[in-house]
Amino acid sequence: MPTHTRTRTGATSDGERPNATIELPRTPVSQVKVRATGTSLGRTGLQVLSNNIEAYENTIPAMLSDRLRNGKFAGPENPQTGIAAGWEPIGNTMGGLTCRLIPGMYLSGREAQLVHTTMQQGRAGILQAGIQVRAGENFEVEMWARAQHRPITVAVGLRQSGHAAVAASKGEMTFDLAHWHRRTCHIAAPGDGDAFFEITIPGDSRLIIDQVHLRPADEGHVSQALLDAFGQFPCPVLRFPGGCVSCTYHWEHGTGAVHLRPVVDDPVFKYKVHYDFGTDEYLELCAAKGIRPFITLNTTTATPEQAAGWATYIRDWYLSRSLVLPSAYFMFGNENYGTHEIGHMTGEMYVAQLREFVPAVRAAYPEARMVAIGEYESAGVREGAQTPWRSLLIDQAPDLFDLLAVTRYTWGFDSPPLTDTMASLVDALADKEADLERQAQSIRDAGLDRTMGVVEWNYWTRASHNDHAGFYEPNDIRHCLYAGGFLNAFCRMGEMMEIANYYSLVNTMGMIHSHDGEVQLSDLVKVFNLYKDALPGDVMDLQIEAPSLTEKRLIVDAVFIRAASSIYGFLINFSATDAAEVDLQGWGKILETRGLSAQAILEPVSEFEPDVQAGSVTMPPMSVVRVVCGDHSSMIERGY
Repeated sequence: MPTHTRTRTGATSDGERPNATIELPRTPVSQVKVRATGTSLGRTGLQVLSNNIEAYENTIPAMLSDRLRNGKFAGPENPQTGIAAGWEPIGNTMGGLTCRLIPGMYLSGREAQLVHTTMQQGRAGILQAGIQVRAGENFEVEMWARAQHRPITVAVGLRQSGHAAVAASKGEMTFDLAHWHRRTCHIAAPGDGDAFFEITIPGDSRLIIDQVHLRPADEGHVSQALLDAFGQFPCPVLRFPGGCVSCTYHWEHGTGAVHLRPVVDDPVFKYKVHYDFGTDEYLELCAAKGIRPFITLNTTTATPEQAAGWATYIRDWYLSRSLVLPSAYFMFGNENYGTHEIGHMTGEMYVAQLREFVPAVRAAYPEARMVAIGEYESAGVREGAQTPWRSLLIDQAPDLFDLLAVTRYTWGFDSPPLTDTMASLVDALADKEADLERQAQSIRDAGLDRTMGVVEWNYWTRASHNDHAGFYEPNDIRHCLYAGGFLNAFCRMGEMMEIANYYSLVNTMGMIHSHDGEVQLSDLVKVFNLYKDALPGDVMDLQIEAPSLTEKRLIVDAVFIRAASSIYGFLINFSATDAAEVDLQGWGKILETRGLSAQAILEPVSEFEPDVQAGSVTMPPMSVVRVVCGDHSSMIERGY
């Protein structure tokens, strides 16, 4: 291994002479040159930094201010206790307490929780454990319930294990009507950490609860921490309600009064679909944050009339508020070419479906952009039974879409040597960039004035529907390098790549993680923030001289973008072992450098300022660097 020297200036315990020279390992340095060819690859846009919200089990609840789980008592009940999941009886034996989850007896459209005490003295009830609270927080308790036989005073409270009950953390509500009615009270957090939330009723009482919520008293329906987070990263377009769940998503459930919205079974992932963050909240978020809507339409368990009704609702929502009407995206289906989709079909069936759905949606929202699934073929349920897909759309239905969209993921593992991990990562990026270019060429060859998009992309190492970790994907340096490489690929496609949506925004393989009113930004946010200032901009064609990392890719990848007043360069060193000294002569004065790096996977990513010497930038192994060149008069003279 190459070495460098360091001189000691003092004596050592073993008698070594002062000023002795010892040999220390040195990181190898690869020499790289990046120069412009004088041509442009086209103009790229901010929309390559877009995102998804999937109506997945741990996404929608985490977007709300409610601290309770299963606040609407969605069944089935526990066969031993008769209580909905997430809740349990107070005490060990349920003496004098009978509970039952009653289907059909609902306000919000599912079940209602019966709590019945037969004892004459004392109180009994149900609780939820593991509620995260912080000292100083004040909460509003909202309950929809009805009394049966006689009025009931219900006690609610928060308490912490090992501590006496605190008066300020307790409250009461009286339910004195036999029909559904709303009552509220305010209680304070008893301290920091886990707490129990309890509901009790007096002896010889019968209460039927439709729903109960525990929200910070100064917050609205949606988590304020989540709303605040939108100011910390770019999100020009937000796809909703995401991917596979859209096959059974009925938009009507997510409109109107929140207390009337159901929690329904999800036949896709076998969880629950929550509508408390629905179309209304989504559009309010889009309008408040300047986000362009992107709707994935249900084309499996819905009808063309329902799809058109959703488009009409969205258009009227903006017009009724005198807001600028956005050119919203409407995507027809999700991954219906795959046998994993409950709406799996052949390409012929999809063309026929577009002929039913697209005209209805276009008539309802003429300003919209129509997005069709653009995969090459439909998978067969048996080997060799694949059927054409993309070619049929281009040949038979070019008038039914404005852009073709696909999903593109890469799978990786923690166990291989780091050098092998980086090699497989760059090869995957090379293959996907070549694949996207083939897709673009198929549109050009057909002479179509159409674009394309990647509506889901991510680097997948850990997430699993059965991981009991909420489909969690760690965002370490691999994910940052992969994201930078894919964003570079999107930019090189210029105008042809109209949109790219990272999967996903919240929790499920998410850029941000939201739990119990707290939001943590992942390292991917840092990558997106590196690129946002350069977009939109003109992408310069480059020549890169660098050692090869694999047969498919060099050690360094680069994209340079000319924005309004500066040239932005994005450099990625994929090597796990070698630093890279990148010569940027001819790009003007380097005004700023920012970088992200880490020495190993599954470690936090650090921000650093790269070393700049006489027009060259030195990058450590496994790093992403942005350079800003402010004086590009020389580039203008060369034709840019």
